[in-house]
Amino acid sequence: MAASFRGRPIRSLRMRGRNDSGEENVPLDLTREPSENFREILQNVAKPHGVSNMRKLGHLNNFIKVTPLSYDAFTPGFYFLRLALLNEAKEVRAAGLRALRYLIRDTSVLQKVLRLQVDYLIARCIDIQQSNEGERTQALRLVRKIITVNAMLFPTSIANSLIAVGTDGLQERDRMVRAAIAIVCELALKNPEVVAKRGGLSTILKSVIDCQLSRINEALITTILHLLNHPRTRQYVRVDVELEQILAPFTDFHYRHNADTAEGQLKEDREARFLSSRMAIVAAFRSWSGIINLCKAGNSGIQSLIGLLCIPNMEVRKGLLEVLYEIFRLPVPIVTQDFTEALLSVDPARFQDTWRLSDGFIAAEAKVILPHRARSRPDLMDNYLGFVLSAFITSGLLEGLVEVVTSSDDQLAVRATILLGELLHMANTILPHSHSHHLHCLPTLINMAASFDIPQEKRLRASAAVNNLKRFHEKKKKGLKPHSLYLDHIIRKSVSSHNRRESHSRVHRDIYVIKDTEEALMMNLRDSHILNHKHNLEWNWLLIATILKWPNVNLRNNKDEQMHKFVRRLLYFYKPSSKLYAGLALDHVKARQLTVVGCQFVEFLMDSDEDGQGYLEDLVRDMVSWLSSSSGLKPERCLQSNGLLTTLSQHYFLFLGTLSAHPQGVKLLEKCGLFQCLLNLCSVKNQDAVLKLAVSTLDYSRDGLARVILSKILTAATDTCRLYATKHLRVLLRAGVEFFSSWGMELLVTQLHDHSKAVSMEALDILDEACEDKANLHALIQLKPALSHLGDKGLLLLLRFLSIPKGFSYLNERGYVSKQLDKWQKEYNLKYVDLIEEQLNEALTTYRKPVDGDNYVRRSNQRLQRPNVYLPVHLYGQLVHDKTGCHLLEAQSVVPDLSYTVRSPMLDTWEGIKQLKAALWALGNIGSSNWGLNLLQEENVIPDILTLAQHCEVLSVRGTCVYVLGVISKTRQGCEVLKQYGWDAVRHSRRTLWPVTPDEVDTQLTSELSSVPSTLSLNSESTSSRHNSESESQPSTWDLISDEPSFYLHPKPVKDRSPFTILASSRFVRTRFLNSLSLPSKKLRSTSDPKTPSGSRTPTDLKTGSMRRNRTVTEPSVYIRTAGCPEHSYRGGWTDPSVLHSRAVASRQIRPCCFYFGSNYSSMPTVVFVIALTPVAL
Repeated sequence: MAASFRGRPIRSLRMRGRNDSGEENVPLDLTREPSENFREILQNVAKPHGVSNMRKLGHLNNFIKVTPLSYDAFTPGFYFLRLALLNEAKEVRAAGLRALRYLIRDTSVLQKVLRLQVDYLIARCIDIQQSNEGERTQALRLVRKIITVNAMLFPTSIANSLIAVGTDGLQERDRMVRAAIAIVCELALKNPEVVAKRGGLSTILKSVIDCQLSRINEALITTILHLLNHPRTRQYVRVDVELEQILAPFTDFHYRHNADTAEGQLKEDREARFLSSRMAIVAAFRSWSGIINLCKAGNSGIQSLIGLLCIPNMEVRKGLLEVLYEIFRLPVPIVTQDFTEALLSVDPARFQDTWRLSDGFIAAEAKVILPHRARSRPDLMDNYLGFVLSAFITSGLLEGLVEVVTSSDDQLAVRATILLGELLHMANTILPHSHSHHLHCLPTLINMAASFDIPQEKRLRASAAVNNLKRFHEKKKKGLKPHSLYLDHIIRKSVSSHNRRESHSRVHRDIYVIKDTEEALMMNLRDSHILNHKHNLEWNWLLIATILKWPNVNLRNNKDEQMHKFVRRLLYFYKPSSKLYAGLALDHVKARQLTVVGCQFVEFLMDSDEDGQGYLEDLVRDMVSWLSSSSGLKPERCLQSNGLLTTLSQHYFLFLGTLSAHPQGVKLLEKCGLFQCLLNLCSVKNQDAVLKLAVSTLDYSRDGLARVILSKILTAATDTCRLYATKHLRVLLRAGVEFFSSWGMELLVTQLHDHSKAVSMEALDILDEACEDKANLHALIQLKPALSHLGDKGLLLLLRFLSIPKGFSYLNERGYVSKQLDKWQKEYNLKYVDLIEEQLNEALTTYRKPVDGDNYVRRSNQRLQRPNVYLPVHLYGQLVHDKTGCHLLEAQSVVPDLSYTVRSPMLDTWEGIKQLKAALWALGNIGSSNWGLNLLQEENVIPDILTLAQHCEVLSVRGTCVYVLGVISKTRQGCEVLKQYGWDAVRHSRRTLWPVTPDEVDTQLTSELSSVPSTLSLNSESTSSRHNSESESQPSTWDLISDEPSFYLHPKPVKDRSPFTILASSRFVRTRFLNSLSLPSKKLRSTSDPKTPSGSRTPTDLKTGSMRRNRTVTEPSVYIRTAGCPEHSYRGGWTDPSVLHSRAVASRQIRPCCFYFGSNYSSMPTVVFVIALTPVAL
């Protein structure tokens, strides 16, 4: 027996530095039996005299080195360890607590310890605060060990001590207060009864208002939300009293968190409470239990908050506006009275620090500016925001903001106006038309602006708000445009030739009347001062740009000596060797203008053919010579890392990129040795900045040396460069570079095998986005990549192959499909739930998962701005895109098995809840196509899902049902089926900023609908998925915005359904419109759709009605309904404390948002509707 101890490493026999506390080194003979050593230790600890406290400490530290074989043989040891907790020396007590912690291994030992009433001694150690932090730390560790072993045996005596420390610790400056509260939260999750009975929940909520750290604040409030989510634990929380404590700093104008706060500290204390309350409110609106309880009917928390907007308290209004901005994931404008300045401060296209060359550069900017490639894939964040927005609008948020705009100081009015504009734009985008169309006229604001019965100041504020909203609308219409010239260059070169715009000079070109005469040209040459002025920056650069863009003017057509002098002067200025342009600072006031003119100068020389060839070659050779110097021992200052980051020398790569976009330019670059120079730099260290610039500016639309250089950097450069080059492939994908599927997909597949996990996972994520385009998916299948080494994410990408016949055949021939069906039925359906909820956690909380993908989740104070949570790929969802896959699911009785789980849920255990969620997600993905929807209708499982959505005892399951209904509404047939049950959807393209009103297109659709097949059957002869899955087509009429360089396609609607069109139009002053305006005191129109049937139907009627599928077309359509829900006794469900897993609002493909407020809670609102926002499938 002793031999087993001799093999221990030496480190385990050390005293671990405890000699610093004065303990004596007590020898321990490990060759003896453990029982003998154990007996000797306990005898020395129990002796009242003859053994010093420091020697007892040494014996207790030796105790943990001796592991007993049987706890039964050492039952007397508990008595002796109890004596150590009564010792006068705090070091001995701490060692005794530590020994107990090592001894308690299972429930049986814990029961023996508690029978000896050791818990009172532990509580005593926690209560004593006399410079004994070591002892108290060991006590708290022991307490956590008790919770880990068996929280249901947790003694109330210790709970009392912990709660007391948590309640009064801050006033006593107790350093253990946060640790005590954290343990109380942990105990509340595992044994809520003992915490609730001892008043621990009130302590947690009080601590919420005490804490200004977002991570801790979030953890505290989500503990309460977790308890509210299940009927078994909801009984311990008094919702109307305890949860709404977090609103008190806003709702109570005389709020004092502590009665003894000094008068001089009241303002500072109030600001701290505002901050804590704001973080708690935002966290509450990130969870289903928080939303439902704060938005219930009657005197709810949300109505209390919105009501405060009407009270002229500027401090509270300012705090509430910040809360609203954060809830809706909107950037907060700077504090200013200038509306334009405030609007620019929240522009997503404004420069960010992460866009610098030394950081994320163009890859980071493009991820913000360029839209995701997904057209039909649901984004769960849109559904979540739509759900919350509907609740706030129903409670009167817009009217409250109008009051703030018209009765606050200028700074608050500007913030409220921007928030009002953002919410109206959001409502127009993600809410059903019938639920939002009456919002956009803002009758209260218009009446105030037009009425002379109110004070002049208020009328003027209302008029200013109307004008500002019009400006906001115009800015939204223009869309996002690139901030950097690099991204602008990529986008302009990627669009087709007939859509290209010369955006740089368009605005200024109109200033000068371009007369196509030689006299006018010569006059402009003189007025530009380039011929007679040596000070380059004093030249008239607007005129120079005009000359370079002069119609039919180049060196070939104009042999005048003055024109050649003009070119030579410009050439000398831009040559790197002159150090005129290259030496200017990057933030120079004329930096952007000079670079734009330089690119135009390069194009001017290319258009001049042979006459400009010599000048152009001279310029390129000088740039290549400057670039080659970087590989030497003493590179030029402007090419050193600091110079390249801070001077205009980095913009030379834009000149080179401009040349690489033209065939003759490519030949010139090759002739001058640029490509060879860049290839050489790939193997030189510390050239990351140069290679990033090269990758970001070269043109890859043609096969040639540019692609060779990109491939070289992707494989041979440093880890940083390889990662950036991989990210740049996403830029090229989103920018729409020609023929990306033929070459870009191959490069991405190569990156999957990179030794850096960050690179391979980035490539995998880009491939997942690229497969939204069928051409890229076909190209990926043709490449037959190996994805098994990439884990579950690689598996999900491989499943995308099944969505098209070619990929299905490829995988089915290898027996892959049948194996995956077995795995998904056994384990992957459950993993799918974890995957979705983890993504929602990261988007809605401060949790961040490391890139390396391990199980550890770190915390971050940063919140992402509007993160996307696209619905992950599901095996069943891919199979149902084709009739063959549907037959496979039908043959294996997948739908009946899943339906049984839905009809007979086991909600008492976490495992049962997870099984139910897995079944719901599987059924939702099956119903995402018309083929799969037929299977659901045959099983008649949709009414069961609807029942769960309205009456399930577990709130997180209700949220999952809402998502699932949204996924089902991805097709028009699915919308028609749900409409039979009173759940409707509105659909328009994700990229349609101003969708047309559906009533206007109903008439023209009638003739189209009559020619569309009314049903789809699995027995149909066609196996094509064209009529089955969602359509990728966009509306037929498109318009590029003309007044500003925006590089996005926007639909040209029949009628602009903008929130502000009616404000901007002069026609709104017509008598008919003015007469239709409602008074401020009037209630909003009902959100019910009069066209939809009201009342409930029998299941038989619903089932019969659901079989009628008479519309399956690709044009946008909108459906909406609000319906009441029966009242029952309230039942809820468990939810993970990390908030809003599968709760938020449904998906998008259609970006559907299925909303359901209330159920069996007599005081909860009864609103049911589905929102869907993407083109529908045939």
